[in-house]
Amino acid sequence: MTRKKLPKGWRWARLGAREIATVIMGQSPPGSTYNGEGRGLPFYQGKADFGDVSPTPRVWCSAPRKTAEVGDILLSVRAPVGPTNLASEQCCIGRGLAAIRGERNALTLYLYFWFKHVEPWLSGQGEGSTFTAIGKERIESLSVPLPPLPVQERIVQILQKADQIRRKRKEALELADKILPALFLEMFGDPATNPKGWPTAPIGALVHFDTFQIRPEPGKTYLYLAPEHIESHTGNYSGPHPTDGRELGSAKHPFTSEHVLYCKLRPYLNKVALPHTDGICSTELVPLRPGPKLLREFLAIYLRLPFFVATAVHKSQGTKMPRFGPELMKQEMMIVPPLPLQHSFCQQVNQLMEASRWLKEGLSLSSSSFDGLLARAFTGELTAEWEAANADWIAERQALYERLPRLLLLALLVEKARRAGRAAAEVLVTALMKYAFLLQMEGSASRRRFYHFVPYHYGPFAKELYTDLEALQKEGLVRVDHDTEEDKTRIKVIDPAKAEEALSALPDDLKEDAATIVETYGDLDHSALLEAVYEKYPAYARKSRLKQNKRKAPRG
Repeated sequence: MTRKKLPKGWRWARLGAREIATVIMGQSPPGSTYNGEGRGLPFYQGKADFGDVSPTPRVWCSAPRKTAEVGDILLSVRAPVGPTNLASEQCCIGRGLAAIRGERNALTLYLYFWFKHVEPWLSGQGEGSTFTAIGKERIESLSVPLPPLPVQERIVQILQKADQIRRKRKEALELADKILPALFLEMFGDPATNPKGWPTAPIGALVHFDTFQIRPEPGKTYLYLAPEHIESHTGNYSGPHPTDGRELGSAKHPFTSEHVLYCKLRPYLNKVALPHTDGICSTELVPLRPGPKLLREFLAIYLRLPFFVATAVHKSQGTKMPRFGPELMKQEMMIVPPLPLQHSFCQQVNQLMEASRWLKEGLSLSSSSFDGLLARAFTGELTAEWEAANADWIAERQALYERLPRLLLLALLVEKARRAGRAAAEVLVTALMKYAFLLQMEGSASRRRFYHFVPYHYGPFAKELYTDLEALQKEGLVRVDHDTEEDKTRIKVIDPAKAEEALSALPDDLKEDAATIVETYGDLDHSALLEAVYEKYPAYARKSRLKQNKRKAPRG
């Protein structure tokens, strides 16, 4: 990936840098811990579990080894490399995935859209002869174009809106695809049980199978159709294609505009076309000519309906390339509604297909627009005018964002003192560390990471928190006392009025988050607080001395 010149205020950053992102490689737990009953955490193993935005649980794990948190990017790292989803809940990740979490200087959603942008390039970065894969070092070494946080927010806002339009149109198209079979069931009932008592007959008694063949003559031009020319589900096709008989080679089926062309190959059983001209077709297409009891359009729609395709798939014969050929199709029973009702159904389907065509065009347009925005977002082009017009505001906002972690610590200390009813109440740094961690994990107001927490002896630990406490002490807002005898560090607010003045810059939603965390966890003693953290976030108990001491305690 070529490093291009970035706009003023932007910089290239290594993805794995401590202040940019944390990369967690998945690890498959023992097979004995898998279950389908919802015990433990959802377990995702790779791209096969992905949805459009977030994966859908199919398997759970009662003893996860590696986990992702809500909002983490889930990156497919093994065949294929590159596709992404977002974790909608805490989950277990197998070795086909990595979890990527934006840290202090990078919004996770900004990184998510960046991965969407570089997915085609990233897919070629895998290594391995049997299947491609990408390792942690390679992921962490990726260079990310990084603007100031307010610009990241602006880019995310634009891309989210564009992506939402794309997804809404995709959902509308998927809904339209479900309407056709529902319309059939409403008008005619389930063909398997025939609750409305329509006449039935074998398809072979209702349809002529015109499977005779002709050998194309060299030098003569034919209008030719093959399965690859026909679109699945809709029957839309490109062509027929004028082709010289020399290229066609072996014998082919002739067809007319009175036929229905049915693909008998199992991977393409939903390819059914209505030709509008005469021509010849591949022998993998079967020309069907309906008798007097069936409309051509009704037959074509019937053969594309999910229940008929499922039957054909189940009854296909052959090993290398299974087929549902004429002899098998002729035996299938089919309902035969009155022709006027068939005609009414086909009219409604045509209206539905026209609506679907417009939806497809809209989806194609919105997808192209989204891709175009992605291409411009990470060069600075997308926000260039906005950045120029709001340069002073961006600088002020960035300065606030850099100060936010310190203000959040101050808010937690003030809330703790207020709850204790003493302006100068002391808070142990170990407790403050847990409050800050819980706010970061559970705060409703922000997906931004303020600290890089790692598992340590007494739960989640972030060394940057000590730097921020020193800064608050220099500002005359708190006092930090290190008790070497008890090996404890205590913090207290020393100027409540000055602290309240400083907190006026903190957004209200973050103030509410701080108040909620202290209200929920502030009355717990050290052990209870640590147990609460370990219970909710077991990944941070890996190096716990509390857990180790319990295991070493003698039985009596």
